[in-house]
Amino acid sequence: MASIIEMVIVLAAAALLTMQGIREDIAHRRAALLATEGQNQAIINEALAHWVTDNYSALLAQFTASGSATLTPPTIDQLYAGGNLKLPHRNGPFWGGTYTITMTMVPATCSATAGNCHVAYLFYPSQPLLKGGQPDVAGASQIAQAGGTSFGYSNYQNAATVTGLNGAWHTPNPLPGNPPAAIVATNALDSDGNSVYIRRDGSLTWTGSQNVNGVDLHNVGNIDATGTIAAPTVAASNVAVSNSVRSPATLYVQNQSGTGPAPIDSGPATIHGNATVTGTLTVGSIAAPGTGCSGTGIAGNSDGSGQVLSCQYGMWVPIGGRIQGYGYYTVQNGQGVPAPVCPRGATPQILINPRSIYVDTTATVNYGIAGSGPWTIYIMDGTGAGIQGQVSASTYCAY
Repeated sequence: MASIIEMVIVLAAAALLTMQGIREDIAHRRAALLATEGQNQAIINEALAHWVTDNYSALLAQFTASGSATLTPPTIDQLYAGGNLKLPHRNGPFWGGTYTITMTMVPATCSATAGNCHVAYLFYPSQPLLKGGQPDVAGASQIAQAGGTSFGYSNYQNAATVTGLNGAWHTPNPLPGNPPAAIVATNALDSDGNSVYIRRDGSLTWTGSQNVNGVDLHNVGNIDATGTIAAPTVAASNVAVSNSVRSPATLYVQNQSGTGPAPIDSGPATIHGNATVTGTLTVGSIAAPGTGCSGTGIAGNSDGSGQVLSCQYGMWVPIGGRIQGYGYYTVQNGQGVPAPVCPRGATPQILINPRSIYVDTTATVNYGIAGSGPWTIYIMDGTGAGIQGQVSASTYCAY
């Protein structure tokens, strides 16, 4: 009889142990399921933060156009379609309901001009976590712990408020009736969570000086600067200078093909200090001699001849003065002198100086010049007859 009783006791104990093991196994499995759910929600929350960064410019435009702080959030499928989610996700947790996203622009008085607008969002399941039909606050805590610092949950003590892990943040419970075990993720209500980074859409301006640590910037479009660009070597293609180039520095300019001259245009360029040009400096054809000017600039003759002009006393004149020598000839009576080819604005002129003469008994010598270029030189006595002799003839261009 004793052995039968002992056997019954052993079987009962075994059954109890089996039931305890089943309960522990179920608890372990549920804990693993809750941790997986928290990690899954964390992936969606991270994708949502990236979506805000990628679409901030469009959200800001929506806010500016509508005047409403309420923004249109993406769906789970849109997060996947946009590449923010690497894999498709079910739109809702295992216990039922759907994932809900609300999004606002804060503060409501911000503006695109001031650059002080941030996107705030809440991401949460539409139903609280239940266990046996009752709110499972402990399970909600497990999900939040697996999700990370962006997650929080509501408890029995203050179900109207969702508290982030370690009390990092607080937000009103978004579920109807303020039930415990509501699970919420947020990027905080005063920041979009990514404003500390440089937005690739250019929607936010920098607020401080940047140090790129000596790395290169490639494929840059236009660079607008209001201050000083300091560099030992500046190499650029098709440079347009509208302010100033300060030395000491070397400015290399290439055209798009990498060979031949390339212009520096788009307004005046000021070089402070010394400038050394290795090669040919070509001055554009931009001024006409004899026309008005201001300052002390240098320009090329507008006829394209290559003549260099300087602004002197309010007028463009050739460098070297108003009289530019071009030729020198030794001429006898009756011989011709060719006219110089003068740039625009000049008149060919000639000047002769006697070198030797022979006169008759009248002791009279007359010199004559016929023409306006070319010219014919005459050396005559008092009777008008040509006599032997030579003159030096210098041609020049007068302005």
